[in-house]
This record gives sequence, structure tokens and C-alpha cells, in this order.
Amino acid sequence: MSRPTLAEDRRTFLSALRKIDSSIGNLSLRSSLGWTEDRYWKVHANLLSDGLITRGRGRGGSVRRARQHGQRR
Repeated sequence: MSRPTLAEDRRTFLSALRKIDSSIGNLSLRSSLGWTEDRYWKVHANLLSDGLITRGRGRGGSVRRARQHGQRR
């Protein structure tokens, strides 16, 4: 089985955040995805640079979906 592409990993990451609909610790999210640190941080950095996620506080940091313009809460 081939390794998922970055685009597939991005969709998986964002899908997990949609289900949570809140912020989550990086370690918790990485663990729930079952990803290595390298894989997680590569996707995290990619989504962060595209403005699709934002950083949060916490001991290991946290992450949440970025609020898109016009998006209701």
C-alpha cells in the first residue's frame, strides 16, 4: 500500500478537526491520527502556512481550524 499524499493527509487532518469542532492538543491529535511526529508536523506546517489552521495554547501547543471569512460559529 502506498503512502498517502500530502493532499490526502491534509484532508484527513482537517476532517479530524471538523469532527472535534474545537481546539485539540497537538499530541492528542497526532496520537488519534496514528502519525509519526515528522508526518504530523509536515502537514501541520503546510496547513498553517495556508491559513487553514491556527495555533493555540497548551503545554504541547494546540490546533484548531482557522475561521474562514464569512463562516458562522
